[in-house]
Amino acid sequence: MKINVEFVGAINTGPYKKQQTFEIEEKQTIKDFLETLHFDKSHLSFIQVVKNGTRAPHSQELSDGDKLELMLMVGGG
Repeated sequence: MKINVEFVGAINTGPYKKQQTFEIEEKQTIKDFLETLHFDKSHLSFIQVVKNGTRAPHSQELSDGDKLELMLMVGGG
């Protein structure tokens, strides 16, 4: 199945295009998908995910045609 992913803000610095389609296996969760990307596993909890326009937990299962927006939560002051 295919999902569409947009890398938003600071997370858009890796080897991926700003918007990209990924082919994934069925019954994958958001966490499963994130673990296939180039990010350090210890940083995955800092990635905020919006799935089809709604904020989604990493435990949520993906479906064919889903649109994900990935954002890196950063702090500063």
